Amino acid sequence: MGIKAAKTSNARLSARQETAAPTEDSYAESLEHKPGEEEKIHIVSFFLGNAEYALEVTDAVEVLRPREVTEVPRTPEFIRGILSVRGEMVPVMDLKLRLGIGEAGQRPGRILIAAVEDIKAGFTVDRLAGVKEVPASSLEPLSGGEQEADAPFLKGLIRVGDATIRLLNARRLIEFIL
Repeated sequence: MGIKAAKTSNARLSARQETAAPTEDSYAESLEHKPGEEEKIHIVSFFLGNAEYALEVTDAVEVLRPREVTEVPRTPEFIRGILSVRGEMVPVMDLKLRLGIGEAGQRPGRILIAAVEDIKAGFTVDRLAGVKEVPASSLEPLSGGEQEADAPFLKGLIRVGDATIRLLNARRLIEFIL
């Protein structure tokens, strides 16, 4: 390749990089809500058995691979124990047991760390489905007549196509640990 061709190639590459990199203004603009644009809810979706559940992204801190937790005597059965996360002791709750949809002793697929204000807790989940953006209009409030064991911990149901995702209230779950 000649010098002229290399300069032309580099100029095209620079132009592409300049247009692809976000500027401070374009980033701020992307965060703004535009009129006529439907509001979205960002969730971290996961499975407990065959049922899909979620927490709002603002409540989720991180996801950990399963590891040994230190058992704590005289705690409810749904508290698996405590876990050190970057030097901070975090209680770990067996979410299936707490919601009344599973049995003790099952090894979790992941531990989802959530925080409400400055209080953190870990929740065992079978597997992650990922981060999703769903229309706010797909969130249906609870009718009050739900008799299922997880009803006190739900914010509502998200219906997307044929799928139903149960949106959990992280604050209520964490309050039960304290």
